[in-house]
Amino acid sequence: MSILQSMKSALKNVVANKVRALLTMLGIVIGIGSVIIIASLGAGSTAAMMENFEEMGVGRLTVRLQGNRNISRSDRLSMSDYVLLRDTFGSDFKYISPIYTIGGGTYIKLLDPKKTNSASITGVMEDNYEISSPEILYGRYINANDVDMGSKVVVIYDTTAEKVFGLSDQSVIGQKISLKSSRGTTTYRVIGVMKNQNAEIEAMYSDQFPDSLTMPITTAQRLAGANTVEQISIAVSDTDKTTDLATLITETLDAAHGTTEKYYVQNTMQMMDQINSVMSMVTNFIGGVAAISLLVGGIGVMNIMLVTVTERTQEIGIRKSIGARNGDIRVQFLIEAIILTGIGGVLGLGLGYGGGRLAGQMTGITPLMSLQSVILAVGISTAIGIIFGVYPASKAAKLNPIEALRYE
Repeated sequence: MSILQSMKSALKNVVANKVRALLTMLGIVIGIGSVIIIASLGAGSTAAMMENFEEMGVGRLTVRLQGNRNISRSDRLSMSDYVLLRDTFGSDFKYISPIYTIGGGTYIKLLDPKKTNSASITGVMEDNYEISSPEILYGRYINANDVDMGSKVVVIYDTTAEKVFGLSDQSVIGQKISLKSSRGTTTYRVIGVMKNQNAEIEAMYSDQFPDSLTMPITTAQRLAGANTVEQISIAVSDTDKTTDLATLITETLDAAHGTTEKYYVQNTMQMMDQINSVMSMVTNFIGGVAAISLLVGGIGVMNIMLVTVTERTQEIGIRKSIGARNGDIRVQFLIEAIILTGIGGVLGLGLGYGGGRLAGQMTGITPLMSLQSVILAVGISTAIGIIFGVYPASKAAKLNPIEALRYE
């Protein structure tokens, strides 16, 4: 009997016992579907986090002072440190910007002049636009002239514009905004409106989030009466050098301040690698648990195939008596097992795709089912058919034709 004839015979037997075949495939369907759902959601989660990191800036370094050590005033980062790093590393940096933040004690006047809200102020240089990549809706970002002149200008979020002016559109540009602090009330001109990426979360906890404003670092330092910086943000030219540059930066700062390991550099590339590693471990673990159902399904296939061999003992005897070889019998039953698991694999793919989309809608994750996952699922289901079909097929092939013909 040819391979094609064996396949036709196997399909005929599967169709003749539809309910039993479906129950036999159930474990395979659930196993493959579960693995596909988990893999697609894991890939979707990883892709979403990668996208978030790219928005933050791939290859970005953030230099800060260690907060858990004895810190003196001379240890604090300053504009001199910014100039030192900029001049020392030159072409290794695409962009570099010192950042000064005012996190409390400042309030912004809202549309109702009797109401105020706490304000979080970030002072930056023009390079910060390329590093943080804010989405400018109207107007422009801070430029070099604003920094050099210490201009009283701000870039605000669209949500802040709505609170202060009652709307967020082009008409906001050029309007005045008032900030009240211990040093008095100062007005600033709005030069840009940014998209607030966290608007939905902030809307849920509106009382807990201050309004964020961005201004030239020189202006922010004058407002607070300070000459230090909180951090220095850097976008490197070659992302492969981020780890080496991080080490060199801390060594340079320690040498300049006469300190030892008082500075650290947050590396987005390392964070991405760590998160990817954790996500892979979690996905593989959960996928391994789900794959147990594949083992159960494989055992079910073997049991049913053994029952099939018993039911078709006389058929095997007849085929052997008219010249069928042991290999022909073995191939026929092995193909039948592969067809069972193969159909189960295809149904599992459908379950995985549909289940992944449903789970994605419930969790807010966009599932990603790769070609590799499809090939792997089909390969696994085929392998299960071969592994768990070998014993029943061998048992069928070894039947004595005379005894088989007498079997009732």
